[in-house]
Amino acid sequence: MRDPRWRRATLAALLTLALGACTGKYIRPTTLEKIDASPERLARGSYIVNQNASCGACHTTRQGGSILAGERTDMYLAGGNVIHEAAMGATLAVPNITPDVQTGIGGWSDDQILRAIRDGIGHEGNLLIPMMPFTSYQYMSDEDARSVVAYLRSVPPVRNAVDRSKNDLPFPMGFLLRRGVAHHPPAKDVRAPAPPSSGGDQLKWGEYVARMGHCWECHSDKNGHGPDTDWLFGGGLPMSPNGIGRVYARNLTPDVETGLGRYNADQIKAAIVNGKLLDGRPMAPPMSLFIPHISGLATEDLDALVAYLRAQKPIKNKVKDRELTPETKKAIGDL
Repeated sequence: MRDPRWRRATLAALLTLALGACTGKYIRPTTLEKIDASPERLARGSYIVNQNASCGACHTTRQGGSILAGERTDMYLAGGNVIHEAAMGATLAVPNITPDVQTGIGGWSDDQILRAIRDGIGHEGNLLIPMMPFTSYQYMSDEDARSVVAYLRSVPPVRNAVDRSKNDLPFPMGFLLRRGVAHHPPAKDVRAPAPPSSGGDQLKWGEYVARMGHCWECHSDKNGHGPDTDWLFGGGLPMSPNGIGRVYARNLTPDVETGLGRYNADQIKAAIVNGKLLDGRPMAPPMSLFIPHISGLATEDLDALVAYLRAQKPIKNKVKDRELTPETKKAIGDL
């Protein structure tokens, strides 16, 4: 009789080959497209990067390397932050996305950057880890995606080599993610809905704003396996980044008892702008990292986002209260 370890090794090898063969459907060839950096594209790209998508929350180097500290203006989008997610057992180093040729994306073609943003494919054809929210950015319109590329090309290059060997994903998470379990077919021919100011539907525009802000990535993840449309904004996902303690994604559905149902639109907008929970306490990481960005959403976008959240199916889910370390409480002013 053959050693059962041999059978397990053979099965693992066959599974690796099978899954590896499937990744090709997620990777489209790049083109030689050169994206025109018009003033309109640069302005729109700046707004998406700095407000709606909050790219700097992760990609801008933080003071002292602490996620509890502010972003360094001299290291804008230069990466280097290392996220230790204890709840998932994962460690990820955030890359440099400035146009530095040696350590950033300066050596990438425009289309390689476009593909990375929306499809999660690196310039060498490797699958990116979905801490990069390409699962949301697949819904980014062709024009908005080109605007983001044009803007990223315009920011000051920063020489900052990031050691990606620090990346560590537990098995089987890493095994499956590197084989496309979270990836999607290449995005193409994506159009944004019309904003309300142009006669568009407010809820459709609110959904677009929410996608660009990747709100559903955490708030719709019921069990740590990724966002679930049947649990849209139901909350509850535990997160423990960088030793802050443990927080749980809030329930953003309009359930009266456990969600946002007992709050009006102005109260919800004030929470986003001021970075305060609806009970008045300051928000903690990771949400507090995004507040300096999304608090600058245009009034039309903020109104649409809140209207969209209030229009969701109510989900009754009483989320656990956060458990913060004394250091975290002090840093965020939760006295």
